[in-house]
Amino acid sequence: MNKIQKCVQDMVIEQGSAEPKTICENMGIITLSLELPKRVNGFTINRKGRWFIVLNNMLNDDEKRFTTAHELGHITLHKCTNSISLSCNTDFIVSKYEREADMFAAYLLLTAEYDSCIECDTVTVKQISQLAHIPEEKVDQLFF
Repeated sequence: MNKIQKCVQDMVIEQGSAEPKTICENMGIITLSLELPKRVNGFTINRKGRWFIVLNNMLNDDEKRFTTAHELGHITLHKCTNSISLSCNTDFIVSKYEREADMFAAYLLLTAEYDSCIECDTVTVKQISQLAHIPEEKVDQLFF
């Protein structure tokens, strides 16, 4: 089990759920849906110790669910990191953080749908994508 899988497992046990919306509610994370530029699915911000996940209001429900899980990944794995500041003010490549947050989201959403897949001997990228409502390209990049 890798570090990200362990973080997801610990969170699911601690929060009693693998559903991103429920985890946010349990952790006191406020989720907002606002008009954002088309290329921005969402972002995370901490104000005075309170976490907010801001989602693009143009996303469909599955995209909002994945983006919420992705942003939970940032809160869990990178809470002391400001990727916007890093990308604007340093030569640090933030794609590592984005990939880790994507992996966190994928593991979390697959955990949420685990019971539906327990009887599967083998699954395809398309089946995983449909089952966990994860974009096919993310499944392919992360697991195959």
